Amino acid sequence: MTEFLKTLARWRTWVVNAILVLITLAPEILNAPEILAVVPQDYQRYFLAGLFVLNIWLRPRPAVLPSDPEVQINKGAT
Repeated sequence: MTEFLKTLARWRTWVVNAILVLITLAPEILNAPEILAVVPQDYQRYFLAGLFVLNIWLRPRPAVLPSDPEVQINKGAT
């Protein structure tokens, strides 16, 4: 596995969130706010920002890969 793919695997939550931010903001940029019609207009930005922060907060560290030492130790213990 290349170094780029390892980095991508570790930081996949951040990468996916960045893509979701772009997708979420695209309707506003394209002048189509009806996609977020459920949330009041004044709170849409805060609501979306809160969702992404919550998602990142739930994964406080990079993902563990199968080649990491802690995985190897756990495999050896079982």
